[in-house]
Amino acid sequence: MDQQRHNLKLLEAQSHNSMPETLFGSNWEAHAVKVYTHEVFFDFQEDVKFSVNACSVCGYTPPDPVTNFEVSIVKDANKRKRYAVEYNRRTMDVHCTCKLFERKGILCNHIIWICSGKFKEIPDKYIFRRWSKNALRNSVYDLNGNLLENYDLTGNSKFGMSRVWSEIYATVGMLKRKEESDMREFAKLIKEFREKLEPNLKPLTKK
Repeated sequence: MDQQRHNLKLLEAQSHNSMPETLFGSNWEAHAVKVYTHEVFFDFQEDVKFSVNACSVCGYTPPDPVTNFEVSIVKDANKRKRYAVEYNRRTMDVHCTCKLFERKGILCNHIIWICSGKFKEIPDKYIFRRWSKNALRNSVYDLNGNLLENYDLTGNSKFGMSRVWSEIYATVGMLKRKEESDMREFAKLIKEFREKLEPNLKPLTKK
């Protein structure tokens, strides 16, 4: 469990304190780099790449006045196939016959090609929380369902252990790009603060 929490905090620090490079000038790509973890963003960026280089519209059905559905036929040169992208203008629901979103929870290059021009950002309904940076901030439980630590997002003065570890990992991640003297200075500050706390520590009880 300690290793799991350690890995989560390390991933969180990486996601929140470094930013992958955007390559295609897409609004959706710029939004994705802010909301997705690095690993998921790189997968999404590949779909953006294919949407730019491999997709074109070869058919279009105007929106039906009853259902509000419009259908675009997207030719995918990468897969040498054609896919139907259905978009409901009233509900903003979108569906592609390739069904990548249903399988992986990431929008496909066909939907990106059709809808990135309709919305400035990826609609919230198509951003799975488990792929987002905020998913790393969930509470952590043991195998029996007992709360081990909680990430405090309220801004209150009572910090959770998760936030403390997050700050430590974030700082260490930044120090990797600095001089070794900065790392020594950080270690010195932590040691001084620990020594300040030690005289006031209460003895641990069995409870």
